[in-house]
Amino acid sequence: MHNTVHVDLERPNGKPYDTDRITRTLNRAFEQDAQSLRILSTVHVPLTFHARLCAKSRTYLYRLAVLKKEYSCDSHRHHPHSRFIPIEEHDRCYFLGHPRFDIDVFAAVAKMFVGIHDFRTFMAVAKGNPRQQEAMHSLRRIDQITVERGQTMVAAFNREQTEQFYDFWDVRIRGRSFLYRQVRRMVGAWVAAAEGRIDERDIYRMLTVPSQNTWCNNVFVAPAYALYLCHFPKVTMTSFLEQLRNRKTELQRTETTVTYMDGSRKIFRNNVEMDAPPRLGFIADNSPDHVPACIVAQFLYLGSQDCVRQEVLEKYGITHVLSVGIETPPIEEYADDGQRMIETKFVECLDLPETNLSEVLAKTNAFIDECQARGGRVLVHCNAGVSRSTSVVAGYLMQRCDQSFMQAFGTIKSKRPCVQPNAGFIKQLKQLQS
Repeated sequence: MHNTVHVDLERPNGKPYDTDRITRTLNRAFEQDAQSLRILSTVHVPLTFHARLCAKSRTYLYRLAVLKKEYSCDSHRHHPHSRFIPIEEHDRCYFLGHPRFDIDVFAAVAKMFVGIHDFRTFMAVAKGNPRQQEAMHSLRRIDQITVERGQTMVAAFNREQTEQFYDFWDVRIRGRSFLYRQVRRMVGAWVAAAEGRIDERDIYRMLTVPSQNTWCNNVFVAPAYALYLCHFPKVTMTSFLEQLRNRKTELQRTETTVTYMDGSRKIFRNNVEMDAPPRLGFIADNSPDHVPACIVAQFLYLGSQDCVRQEVLEKYGITHVLSVGIETPPIEEYADDGQRMIETKFVECLDLPETNLSEVLAKTNAFIDECQARGGRVLVHCNAGVSRSTSVVAGYLMQRCDQSFMQAFGTIKSKRPCVQPNAGFIKQLKQLQS
């Protein structure tokens, strides 16, 4: 609805056509051919204008028709085949009749999607489009989402009965661009939350853990017939070349790192070659982090190397310290009957995708099992407590607590939001699950 198109027209004399005549002629032709099209206006634009590439945003409208509470609770009329549905609105909006549907929950979870997110969970892969396999392809920004009361489009004869049974809602989603079936899948998830089939935590996980595997099985994709591409607002008349030049000024300076066969590395920045610093194999950690996250109550803790301090260990009753990839920081020994209270173990592990995680888990799981057998408490740490120690704890939960990768990672992420294993560790953990 209210779309903009462009077309190149040439006349033998080189003069432009009259815009009003184009409008009248096309509308008359559409009427004669029984086409459901109508031209609202015609204007002259520069040769550089492009209706799609020059658009600044797109707005989608999704129409909902929600059965009112007093009728949705009637078990005899709950089935869609037995409900009144006006013929004018058939296949023009999404009819919902769940007795627990809550529009406030629908609007609340919808607001979570505003901003820049990785919408890989809400993307359907179209055949023959290899670009969708790129890592950054699913990153999109939604500028605005509104949920407002709508109105029915039925004739006067059915209007009173339609308004008696249904509340109409207009869901508008505005953004620069969208993924294949993104809007329909998002609306389907919001409807599932409003009906109580999933909760806000499930929505948050699908949005923050972008993957096709995080899509909930009891969420259905919203039908296509209720979706409308409303308009392309704020059309700009700048040329495509000018747009490229403007975008070039916004680009950040980049550098290229080249690794040669002998292992040496060079950095090329602004056509200048320089030696690259040696890779550390861990994440640089410059901020204090003294509070370990309790993953398994009264037993398993996760943190950074900053947590290996006497006062922290005493506060949380830590009896075992597992250091992954970084030597155990010095611990001031405190004695009870002359015996050392802290058992420590260091396991070599570089924070690199090619590191063999299975060999590391064999050593770390044995140490954690020993701690559990003694009734102690173990702190697992690396340098920053983000990648290596997180992978070790996730591997322990998968192998010893019979959890899936998503369950283990979700548990850790909820207790320590900053965790993020490298891509190689994630791949190996998923292979470990299979």
